[in-house]
Formats: sequence, C-alpha cells, structure tokens
Amino acid sequence: MSTPSLAAGFSHVAIVCTDLDAARGFYVDLFGFTELPRPDFGVPGMWLRVGDLQLHFIEHETMPIPGPGFPHLALHITSTDWDNVMAHLVANDVQFLSEPSERVDFGVNVRAAFVLDPSGNVVELTDVGPLDARTS
Repeated sequence: MSTPSLAAGFSHVAIVCTDLDAARGFYVDLFGFTELPRPDFGVPGMWLRVGDLQLHFIEHETMPIPGPGFPHLALHITSTDWDNVMAHLVANDVQFLSEPSERVDFGVNVRAAFVLDPSGNVVELTDVGPLDARTS
C-alpha cells in the first residue's frame, strides 16, 4: 500500500537573488517569463509565471547557501526547442557550468544543461517536463 500524497503539487519555488534587476533581465527578458503582481512584504522581490507554476524571488545582499551545483531549480525545455534555446543562451553570454549533456534516466535519453543566473543560482535546463510520461 502506498502512502497518499499530502500535497497536490508545487505552488511555487522561491530563491534568493542579489540583484533583482539582473534577475528580471535573466528570467523575464531572456527566458520570457511573465511578472505577476506581488504584495509588499517589506523586502524587495518579484513573482513570475512559468507556464502554470510560479517562481518567487527575494532580494538579499548575499547568497545564503554557499557551494556550486545545489540547490537548484529545473526548467523544462521541450525537445523540439532544445537546440534553439541552447544557442540563444550562448548568444546572450549565459554562463554554463559545463557543456550540455545527455544521460539515461529511467531507460530513456534525457538532455540537461546547468547555467548560472546573475546571482549565482544554479538553473538546470532539461527536456524532461513535469510528470513526463518517460519517467512515470
């Protein structure tokens, strides 16, 4: 008997950024996410729409968690858009942690690339989508 899930899914992911304007340029201008209205919490931040999910930012002068690679958030890039997105990022001087790679997960080929946003947050780009049939 499996344990029932107590959560229906993700509401949002929240990350820290050191420069809200630079984060806006990266996520809104480069990736095309849409900025959402955000209540005034007394600290700078922004909320973005990413498909039917949200990505929240809180601006802070330093990154609270040191170390390369983790934690990270992962963005789904469709297989048909993969090459164009990689070329777009290279053309915009986005910093890659390593060359995009391919691996086998759950018996299927998966592409992944890891980039840094302007604050040093690690962003994985993968062609595995939410609830991807390949991994279920």
